[in-house]
Amino acid sequence: MTSPARRRLLRTSTMLFASALGLPAKADPQAVTLIVGEALDENGKLKPLRAWQQKLFEYLEQELEVKFEVRMYPWARAERNARGGAGLIFGLPKSAERLRDLRYSDPAMRNTLWLVTRSDATFPFESLADLKGKTIGAVRGYGYGDEFEQARNKLFRVEDDIPSRATRLQRLLLKRVDAVLLYQPSWQNAAEVEADLRSFAAPLARELSLPYGITLSVLPHPVQVENQQFFAVAKGKDDGLIDRINAALAKQQKPASLPKTRRAT
Repeated sequence: MTSPARRRLLRTSTMLFASALGLPAKADPQAVTLIVGEALDENGKLKPLRAWQQKLFEYLEQELEVKFEVRMYPWARAERNARGGAGLIFGLPKSAERLRDLRYSDPAMRNTLWLVTRSDATFPFESLADLKGKTIGAVRGYGYGDEFEQARNKLFRVEDDIPSRATRLQRLLLKRVDAVLLYQPSWQNAAEVEADLRSFAAPLARELSLPYGITLSVLPHPVQVENQQFFAVAKGKDDGLIDRINAALAKQQKPASLPKTRRAT
C-alpha cells in the first residue's frame, strides 16, 4: 500500500512533469466524507445506494471536483456523527434542534410521506388528529417533521423499527401496527406507490398465510407533501461546501428529474 508521503511525492512529481511540458496540472479531487442513513433489504442486509442517490452524488462530485467517501450508519448514529463534525450528511430532516448545530443546503430532492395500512383496515385520514389512539410504524432514529414529533407518543403511539421494508410491512400485515410511514419520491402518486407495494407484499401475504385478498393500501391523503431532502454539515465544519452544493443544485435546476426508481423504501 502506498504511504501518504509516497502519494504526495507522486502527485508533486506528476504536477512538475506536467508543468515542464506546458500542460495544465490537475489536482486530485478533495475527499469528502458523506454520511447516509442505512436501509436494509428483505433479509436484513444493507442495501446499496438507490439509483437516484447515486446519480445525484455523481453529479455533485463532478461539479464540485470532490470524491465522496460514503459512510452508511443507522440514522441515530448518522445524526450523532454529523452533528459531531464527522462529515456531510444527506437526507436528515430539519428540526429546530438540528438547525442549531447543522447548516443545511437548499433542497436536493423532494419526497412525499404516505401512510400504508392493511387493505381491510383503512381509515379516513386528513390530518395527524385522525391518528389519535393508533399505533404507527416508523424507522428508528428518523424524524418526520416537528408537528409529527410533537404528537409522537401523545396523540398516537409510535413503534420504531429497523429500516427494512419487509420487516416493517410484515408487522403491518400481522396487525402489530395500524399503519406504516413511507417516504417516496414525489413523482409517484398514491396509486403508483400502492401498486408497487401490493406487488411486493404478495409473497409476504402467502408466507404469512393471510386470508385471500388481504394486501396493502396507501391512504390517498399524504402526511407531508413535498418533504424535502437536504445535505447538511456541522456549522463549525462548513468551509464553503454548502454554498458550493447550493450553486451546483441551482445549476441542475430540476433535482426531481433524476432517474425515476419505482421501488418503495
